[in-house]
Formats: sequence, C-alpha cells, structure tokens
Amino acid sequence: MVEFNTKTDYSKIAERYDKVRPSPADIWILKIIEFGNIEDKCNVLDVGCGTGRFPLAIYEVKECDICALDPSIEMLKKAVEKDISNLISWIRGDGQYLPFRENVFNCVYMTLVIHHIEDKKKAIKEIYRTLKVAGKCVIMTNSHARLRKQVIRHFPGVIAYDLKRFPTIPYLKNVMKDLKYKIIKYQPVQYNEYISKEEYMERVKNKYISTLTLFSDEEFKKRYKIFENKILRKYGSEIIRHTGFDFIIGEK
Repeated sequence: MVEFNTKTDYSKIAERYDKVRPSPADIWILKIIEFGNIEDKCNVLDVGCGTGRFPLAIYEVKECDICALDPSIEMLKKAVEKDISNLISWIRGDGQYLPFRENVFNCVYMTLVIHHIEDKKKAIKEIYRTLKVAGKCVIMTNSHARLRKQVIRHFPGVIAYDLKRFPTIPYLKNVMKDLKYKIIKYQPVQYNEYISKEEYMERVKNKYISTLTLFSDEEFKKRYKIFENKILRKYGSEIIRHTGFDFIIGEK
C-alpha cells in the first residue's frame, strides 16, 4: 500500500520551494492579468501565494494594490524576503475564511491552490463575498484530462492521487453557477517546455510538485527508481513537457 501523508507540509519545503519551482513563465502572468482584467490601481488578492512568485511578477506588469494570503508562515517569510520594496501586503490566512470585508477586490485569483483546499465551495463563496460587482475570480488548475498527459504521470501513484485531489472542471463551473457568479468561462492554455532529461529528473528528485511530498521517504525512493527507468526508456536526451493549465473565470 502507498504511504501518503494527508496534506503537504509547506513548512518543510519552504526552503527549497523556489529552487525546484522556477519563476512562472510570462504567459501565466499575462493570462491571469488578462482573465482577471487587472489594471493599475486595482485591488487584487492572491489566495495561496506561497513564496510570492505570482504577486511579485504581476506587480512588475501592473502597479496594483495586491494582498497575498497563505497559511504557511514559512512560505510567507520567504515572500517577504523577496519583497525588498514592500510592494505587497502579506497576510497569513486560510482561503476558506478570508479576513476581508465584502466588496473589496477587483480580482481574486489562485494558482494551483484549489486542490489543497478542503472545502472548495466555501473558498469560492468567500471569493465571491470579497469581490466587487463585476470583479473576477480566476482559478488556475489542472483538468483531469491534462493530468493524464503530463510526464509525471509515469511516477507510480501520482496520477491516481492527483485525480482524487484536483476537482473536475464541471465541478468548479457548477459551484460558481450555484453561487450566482454571472459569467463563467473555461479557458485551457497550452505551453510547451523543452527541458533536458537530467534537469527534469533533478526537479522530480527534489519533489517539485506537492504530490511527491505526500509519499513517505521510503516509498518515494522506490517509486523514483521505477520512474527513472521508465523515463530512460521512453525519452531521449530532451523532454518536451506539454505544460498547460486550465482556467476557470467567474464574474460577480
């Protein structure tokens, strides 16, 4: 039986997080800005900001007022260290209980966070509450179809667990519909990344996605060896990662 922890402990991986997760590609920053209709002076909230990669990058493009929320004090410490000009308001908090009054934000977004939240409907309801009229909720996630195509699917146990963790696109759309979001859109975005086999394997070894942190150390070592053998047989010196994400956008 696979040995899983129940949740990713970000206090343990905060130190290496930025090393194994490169800065977000420009395309994702620009898509969040586009889908969220983010302009200068907008009020924006990042739910589950981690070490602050996305809010800091968005501020470089649009000088908006950004609040960035995360439950992990260790991740927030890393974010604050990078924010040397104090551009962002960093807040410790839970996406299911947003510490803001109603009608505050022009855009609330989350990037690869929704699968970490226990009560997803409550979190999306909280976003609705804090949005201004015509404000945008932008959820960046992975559809089940996309999960089944990723290179990491060859790592034993990953795909089965991710299919349980990630909500389906129809589920998210139905939740928004139930919560009276006016306009709901689904937008898949594709981006191919060319990466050497060695670099990719190093990322996996350092557990670059949260699912890999859920295995016990012993289970991870066993499964990494199986994965390594599969990759050696299946790919040449370079791996084409058909990277992409799926966006659900709702308007209040």
